[in-house]
Amino acid sequence: MRRLIILFIVVLAMNLAGEPIDLNRATLEEIYQLPISREQAEAIYEYRTYTAFFKSIYDLRQISEIDQETLNKIKPLVLISHYENRDEAALRRDEIAYLIEQLGNSEGMQEGMSDEWEDYLITPRNVNRLSFANLLNMPNVSPLDAVYIRQRIARGDSIADYRDMRQTEGISYYGASNLRHYVYYDEDNEQEERLHFDVQMKYADNPYEENPETMYKEAMINLLPNGETMTGCPRIKEQSYWGYFEMDKYDFSLMSKLRFRWGNRIKGGIMYNSERGEPTIMDFSGQSKYLAEKLGDNGKYFASYEDYLFGDNFLRVIAGHYRATFGQGLVMENTDFYSARKTGSGFSKRITGITPDLSRSQEFNLKGVAAEFNNHRFYGALFYSNDKKDAVVYDSNHDGVIDENDSDVFSYITMTRRFDNEELAEAEDFFNNYSEPGTTNPYDIAMAPRVDWLEEQTIGGRFAWSPLAGTEIGVSGYESVYDKDFVVDADSLTGYLFRSSDDAFGKWKDPDSEILALYSTSTDDYERNYRRVTGIDWRTTMGNTSLEGEYAELQVDGNELSLGDDPGALVLSTYSQWDNLYLLMLYRDYDLDFDNPYARGFSEHQKFDNTAIDNYAYTLTNSLLNDLYTNQAQAQAERGIYLETRYRFHEKLTLSRAYLDIWERKCDSRKSIRFQGELDFRPIYQLSLRLKHKHQQNRYDDDAERSVSITDETTGRVIANLSNFDRISLEYRYLTVWGPPYTYLSNDGEIGGNSTAQGSSRSFADYICVDYTHHFNDGLKTQGAFMLWDSNGLSHWDWEDMEIDFFGEEGFKFWFNITDRISDNLYLSLKYKYKKYNTREYQYRAWWNEAPDEGVWVYNKVKKEINTIKLQLDYKF
Repeated sequence: MRRLIILFIVVLAMNLAGEPIDLNRATLEEIYQLPISREQAEAIYEYRTYTAFFKSIYDLRQISEIDQETLNKIKPLVLISHYENRDEAALRRDEIAYLIEQLGNSEGMQEGMSDEWEDYLITPRNVNRLSFANLLNMPNVSPLDAVYIRQRIARGDSIADYRDMRQTEGISYYGASNLRHYVYYDEDNEQEERLHFDVQMKYADNPYEENPETMYKEAMINLLPNGETMTGCPRIKEQSYWGYFEMDKYDFSLMSKLRFRWGNRIKGGIMYNSERGEPTIMDFSGQSKYLAEKLGDNGKYFASYEDYLFGDNFLRVIAGHYRATFGQGLVMENTDFYSARKTGSGFSKRITGITPDLSRSQEFNLKGVAAEFNNHRFYGALFYSNDKKDAVVYDSNHDGVIDENDSDVFSYITMTRRFDNEELAEAEDFFNNYSEPGTTNPYDIAMAPRVDWLEEQTIGGRFAWSPLAGTEIGVSGYESVYDKDFVVDADSLTGYLFRSSDDAFGKWKDPDSEILALYSTSTDDYERNYRRVTGIDWRTTMGNTSLEGEYAELQVDGNELSLGDDPGALVLSTYSQWDNLYLLMLYRDYDLDFDNPYARGFSEHQKFDNTAIDNYAYTLTNSLLNDLYTNQAQAQAERGIYLETRYRFHEKLTLSRAYLDIWERKCDSRKSIRFQGELDFRPIYQLSLRLKHKHQQNRYDDDAERSVSITDETTGRVIANLSNFDRISLEYRYLTVWGPPYTYLSNDGEIGGNSTAQGSSRSFADYICVDYTHHFNDGLKTQGAFMLWDSNGLSHWDWEDMEIDFFGEEGFKFWFNITDRISDNLYLSLKYKYKKYNTREYQYRAWWNEAPDEGVWVYNKVKKEINTIKLQLDYKF
């Protein structure tokens, strides 16, 4: 009778289950559906993942948790698909294909990290030998997770497998599940060292974004009929950089990268990136005539060696291009890309230490030699770099030409398009000297960017001591020596920057004190040829809380051996972790004149935000100076406190990410507040209902101030997770922005006639989007979206894959991305985007006696239609 009941249950289960479960392909959720315990299901999944694929059903008896009775019970419900005796690296890529795809598509801040993480995915490291710093550099591993693992290993209790790691006291499920793909557990599982090749090519014909396009189209020739006003000024095609360089013709960007490595010890690589309009690696029409010369001038390359010496002493040496990142990024983090609210944890992780660099960063490269050494008690790093930097140069001798005779530099600059210096000089000469009979051109270019103008030699490093696992104190610093002077002269700067001697029609405001606070190597008080930054950083743990911080100073005129008498920057943060909750708190305070070009600390805005360089590009003598803001990587000088949390307070309800930031902008004491929270309700696992709200108020302490704005944004989203990892979602967003009374709303353009405030303003915008993901099979999938929006002058944006896209006025777009694993080693990604929208281009307010017929402002709606293709090929061997 008992056997009949068991047989009935098995037959019933077979009917309910439908197709048998393939144990070589099933997810953990699918294995849970079998009539076995969760412990047995996890044991089957982990055996398949970390030991071997199943060759027959009887391999289940190799698992201690599966007895003969259990095997007999599930035997009719499962099948074992054909096992291919393939290359171990190819099998590994099968298991973690989704992670490799995410890393391969990374751009910007994550680019350099992705190469490092992908290496460890294919050839993992022994978790029992990793130092605290190495563990912390793994993606989504918190400081507390790293501490708990190191404390356990320090007691002599090594980790045997993933299940054993999950039993580590205090470790979070999230940290352990992310770490498991990057590590192995004992020397018997170490992969045999072999040669790996990664070849990547990225092609894209994306147009210029709105801000750079506006910058290039800004008129550089403003002809005034003799003795008359601006009204009726003639216009010519070549009056802007856009017209002069014919930038509306078809162009594209191309990045080619080759990396190789022998296991995890010997690595090397080369990369060449040409942005839109720049010469490609195969174009030898420019100054570099040979491939080696071309790679040396504009490419990136490295060779490195790393290994464990004499136990757990880890050594890495790099020659070529590398990244150096220490502490909270206040002393050193060399990347061209800015990231708002970069806490250093979660999705804004920073890899600390010395790592190879084949990212698209160009301006803040470090090129030379670097080495780091660490064990469980000591960390040391030293680096030397010699590289040429793009810079903004003055016409310091006032001869109307910017050339090698002009030695004064205003600032570093990351250029959207790196025209060569001869092209720039010819364009400036054309703009300065163009005239027509009976007209004058009253403006001369007095400042301009130049490529590879400044030679920078940098030496630096960091040393740290760790008395306990998770406790560390370190000192770091660098010194850069220049072959030209940085000069910021407050008395003459506006004359160089602006087209008018009266401070660009009164546009010089309090926020522009940030421009005057830039560092000078030559002043009335001192003459030097260097910039020196030093800092101290620390970290410790108390129970389930990690405390860390960094203080950095820029040496100006203070005592080198004392703290606090030079411009400084401070970050303090705590991170507390529980099973279903984390809480992060961060305080930052940056002095206005802490001008460290390699600082990438936490901030809400980038340097020069809301200054004349940002807001009034049309008044600049050279519109290309707008790149000083558009591509700025430094944080703005701020003081504030930031709180972030994620709390799963119910099985079906999660506060998925909420943060509150209250801060003051140092340049004009503007106080702001920003809040964002999202609630995720899952009535069933496959369905997610999300509600998100964002509130931001600038200048909350004075409602009548012109810089006040109040933004509220509410988003509702429904996500359905379908079978085979397919997904579809519907999102709606509603946005309002309130502005204060504005004196210009009804007055005319006459100077001095703006004395009465005329009410407040409120703008509205909305957006609707459907996005989807569909897997055709294990190797082929597509994802994309359709959306409509109406911006009314406000800012809308969308995440496409791994990149962000900002919208114009009302419009619509759709995009799709097809990714295909063509073979074991070859991957293809093809993305197409179509966007049609209106953009509102307008001339600045007419401060002249004759206002245009259209009113004080001249509005011109321009319809745009964009088709773009992005192609990526990856070959991994």
